[in-house]
Amino acid sequence: MSRALLVVWGLCSACTTPAPEAPTGAAHTGGGRVVGRFDGGVVTQAELTEESSRLPSPLREQFERPAGQREFVRSMIDKRLLAQEARVRGLHQRPDIHKQVQALEERLVIQELIAAEEKSAGTPSEQALRDYYEQHRNELAQPERLRLARVQVLVPQGATTQQRAQAKQKAERLAQRLKAGEVLEKVAADGEGPERGRGGELGWVARGDLPERELETAAFALKKVGDTTGVVADAKGFSVVRLLERKDARVPAFEEVRAEVEGRALPQWKRKVLEGMLARLRAAGSVGIDVPETP
Repeated sequence: MSRALLVVWGLCSACTTPAPEAPTGAAHTGGGRVVGRFDGGVVTQAELTEESSRLPSPLREQFERPAGQREFVRSMIDKRLLAQEARVRGLHQRPDIHKQVQALEERLVIQELIAAEEKSAGTPSEQALRDYYEQHRNELAQPERLRLARVQVLVPQGATTQQRAQAKQKAERLAQRLKAGEVLEKVAADGEGPERGRGGELGWVARGDLPERELETAAFALKKVGDTTGVVADAKGFSVVRLLERKDARVPAFEEVRAEVEGRALPQWKRKVLEGMLARLRAAGSVGIDVPETP
C-alpha cells in the first residue's frame, strides 16, 4: 500500500472510528517515545501502535516490520500536515464542516450515554429470561433429527446406461451386506462417498438438511435404530442410508438453552432500557410536536 493510500485510509477510518489527537504544534506529554516529528508536532510510539491497530489484519502484519512502521509513521505525519494546512487555510471554520463535526460529536456522546445507561441497568434478571423463554418456546423448539450413516456409489458425469446400471448393482450388493448384518464400517469402506473415511458417519440431520428430497424421505421413513433404506438414487449416484440414532422434536428445558435465551433477549432488553430513558427525558423535557397527525 502506497503512502498516499495509507493517508486516505487513515482519513476514512478516522470518519468512523475517531481517535483523539493532540493539536498540531502542541507538545506531547506521556505519549511515550517519539518516533516521528514535523514542524508543528510529533508522533509517538503510543500513537503509532493505536493507529496501526485499526488496520485490517493482513496489512497490520505488513506494518509490524521496521520498514513498514517507518512508512506508516510517514503516512501519519502526512495526514497531520494535511490537517495543519487545512487549518491554515481556514477550512475548519466553514459552517458545513462545523455541522459535520457537531453531528459526529452528537452520535458519539449518544453512544456513550446509551452504553452508560445499559451498564447502570445491569443485565436481564433471571425472571426476565424465563419470561422470554416461555414467550418464545416455539422458536426454541428443536426439530426431529436423525443421526445417519450412508454408503454411496458414485456415477461419473456423462455415464452410459450400462455404467449407471453397474453402479446401482454395486449399491444393491452393499445394501444386502448391511441387511445381512455385516459391520457398517467395513461395508462403508467399500463405498465411494466422502463419508467412507468416517465409517459411513453422515452426522445429525433435520428435515431440509439433505440435498435430495428422495433421500430425505427414505431416511425419515426409517422407524428403528439399525433400520436401513433400500438403494436410493441421488444427484451423485446411489445411496443406502442407515438410522443410527433418533431425537424426537422437543422444546429443550430452560437450563439447556439459557445462554441462547440470554443472547436472544439482550437486544429486547436494551430496547427497553433505551425506551425507559427516553420516557424520562421526554417527561422532563416538556416535549411538544407541532406537525399535524394528518395532512
